[in-house]
Amino acid sequence: MKLSQYARNEGITYKGAYLRWKKGRIPGAYLDGTGHVVVPDPKVENLRNAAVYARVSTNRQKEDLERQAERMAAFANAAGYRVVKVVKEVGSGVNDHRVKLTRLLESDEWGTLVVEHKDRLTRVGFEWFRVLLARQGRNVVVANEAQDDTSDLMADMTSILYSFTARLYGLRGSKHRVQHAVKALQAPVDGESA
Repeated sequence: MKLSQYARNEGITYKGAYLRWKKGRIPGAYLDGTGHVVVPDPKVENLRNAAVYARVSTNRQKEDLERQAERMAAFANAAGYRVVKVVKEVGSGVNDHRVKLTRLLESDEWGTLVVEHKDRLTRVGFEWFRVLLARQGRNVVVANEAQDDTSDLMADMTSILYSFTARLYGLRGSKHRVQHAVKALQAPVDGESA
């Protein structure tokens, strides 16, 4: 942005902004080829700072968690982001009390959140994350957007069934009940061929 816009944003005069620039107190400001002072927009600059969020559901998947975090950091670097934070968490995608994710979302040091799949961030309501982060001047990048709508829909249905059965019957029996429900959903209807 131009120095005049910076001055308006800061609520100071152009001369005050110019003096700040001369004293080197505007980070990243430079003189362009036409002699104008250019100040980088902090929101745009912050979008280059990426936080990687990797999640698995159980402790048995810890090795997968490490590999997922490494893949996403490499993906972010290759896409031109500066990885400023890597958060690895073990927990359910339907659990809305994930401590590490909460701390990450409260942090101001990043502008772009990088995840491998939508369900690594959340099993249900991913688009709400996208909208709310956009309202903060941030964004979410999904490295592997689901290409198969049917599998995405089935994963959402399974997640919702798991969530509700976990609340009704407790976590222990939920997985078994969800597996039965999914089999029932996938079974051919009478009169249909398999």
